[in-house]
Amino acid sequence: MDIIYHLLLVFTIIIDYIISTEVLLNIKADTPNFKQDGLITDLENKLSQLEKEQSSLNNSLKKLKKKELRYHNIFKNSAVAIWEEDFSEAYTILKKLPCKTEKEYSDYLDNDHNLLNKLFTTIKILDVNLATIKLHGAKNKEELISSLDKIFTKDSYSTLRDQFASLASGAHYYKCETTGQKLNGENFNVMLTAFFPNNRGEKVFITTMDISDRILQENKQSSILKEIEEKKKIADILVEITFELASKTDQKDILETILKQIEKVVPYSSANIMLVENNKLIVAKHRGYDKFGADEFMTKFAENIAKEGAAKTFRDNHQTQIIEDTQISKDWKIFPETTYIESFLSIPIEWQGNVIGLLNLDSTQKGKFSQNDINTLKPINQAAAISIQKARLFAKAENEILERKKTETKLKNSLKEKEILLREIHHRVKNNLTIIVALINLQDTKFSNPEETELFEDLNQRIHSIALVHEKLYENQDLSNIDFASYALDLFNSIRSVIVFRSDITFKIDIPENIYFSLDRLIPLGLTLNELLTNSLKYAFTEIGGEISLKLETIGNYYTLCVKDSGIGYPEQVLKGNYTQLGLILVSSLVDQINGTLEFNNINGAYVTIEFPILEKF
Repeated sequence: MDIIYHLLLVFTIIIDYIISTEVLLNIKADTPNFKQDGLITDLENKLSQLEKEQSSLNNSLKKLKKKELRYHNIFKNSAVAIWEEDFSEAYTILKKLPCKTEKEYSDYLDNDHNLLNKLFTTIKILDVNLATIKLHGAKNKEELISSLDKIFTKDSYSTLRDQFASLASGAHYYKCETTGQKLNGENFNVMLTAFFPNNRGEKVFITTMDISDRILQENKQSSILKEIEEKKKIADILVEITFELASKTDQKDILETILKQIEKVVPYSSANIMLVENNKLIVAKHRGYDKFGADEFMTKFAENIAKEGAAKTFRDNHQTQIIEDTQISKDWKIFPETTYIESFLSIPIEWQGNVIGLLNLDSTQKGKFSQNDINTLKPINQAAAISIQKARLFAKAENEILERKKTETKLKNSLKEKEILLREIHHRVKNNLTIIVALINLQDTKFSNPEETELFEDLNQRIHSIALVHEKLYENQDLSNIDFASYALDLFNSIRSVIVFRSDITFKIDIPENIYFSLDRLIPLGLTLNELLTNSLKYAFTEIGGEISLKLETIGNYYTLCVKDSGIGYPEQVLKGNYTQLGLILVSSLVDQINGTLEFNNINGAYVTIEFPILEKF
């Protein structure tokens, strides 16, 4: 009975083994030596093997369930929003299309919106995690899935189109930045990534990440960079205006320059500058009106300030005016020749608290001008006021000099002094007022770092070096020459008091008595000394002080001016004539103005030699 029981048990196990593993036992029934005990042993061995395999399978199943549980927890609790979707039906439809590349699929779907809508309806949402529900502001998964139409934006279909194209072309994933929408209608920026594990769309994982803060910061940074570029552009134009106006003394040339430069920062259709003359605003210069057939009208146009109107208001109140729509403004008077003007901007040109004119800009567009335009034009307007007054002062000075020359024609000995005086006034008006323009334009700027503060200090010292020339000039009875030794000593003390005061730095001066220079020479020489002495005081000495010396001697028909310090010397690139600093570039240019030569050496410190002719060349 035991044998029969064991046989039944073994045969039952063999049948289970054959069914579960699809392994057939080939028992040769016609073998004559087949023994019952051998069969039982063989079956018992098979049974033991099956039990081991079953145990292994159970362990694997446990591990699989454990991994599945871990995956589910990761999916459920991930901070990243995840969608699990089925694209398989859409994939089947896509593979029937006559396309191969991703672009071909994308273009095809772009031209067939009905197909794209059909593909969208085939998508099955298998699951979403808690982060997804939270991201879209839903209460639960059911509310989110039932409200898909509320979370779609105008970008959603193009994103789906590209996902379909990537899947159909065999890509493993698709990534883009797009917009998402919460159930309450609030939009946000999204980084979307779609993964296609088996490339057939049976299980697609889509992650979405809110990147609104990053986009906001990028936009802020872009805005800041744009603002910096605009300020740099305006600064460059201000410099250009300053230098260009410095070379002009004729009022019409100055006004034309102002109108041309303004158009670079505030585009306009037409513009004019009106100046106060005999209690009237006269159009002194206009530009752009010829394009609209209004050139002759503007040439003759004048409005009496005493009359009621916008011009009187602007003058009395120092008021900047923006008219966004001239067709409905009560402050705008329409002339047949100016019907093309739709918006208008006017800024008073002020000098010493008085309005001396108006800068007027016209546009063929409504609402063209803004407060930002006014802020941009204010420093240019200040330059315009200085330049106009400079031209008037120069014209007045010329007239006065001409009158003086008429009364002194019989005094032959004073003719040379008059010519020098004329040249002096010319340079004073031309150079000094130009520098004052730059100073006025920069004085309101707020500096945010030490480098900008240092630049401002350098500019102030350069202005002072020129002002010192005039101070010495006015102290002398001789209006044409200044004592160079006295000027050099005062300049050094001024620089040291502004930049750095150190008792361990001494100044030695060796200049012969009765060396006088005219205004034409002393200004470039003064600026040159200012740069070299400033450079020595700032950079030559470390913790230990030293000596700065200045020597002037006559050799043949030339003056030789040596500026020396006992500091660390100049860098190698300066010795080779490679000037990168603004100060040294300025020194080189100033030496050229006096027809001189410049040489840098290191001889127990920095050693600069400037050689220039004794006789001035006019």
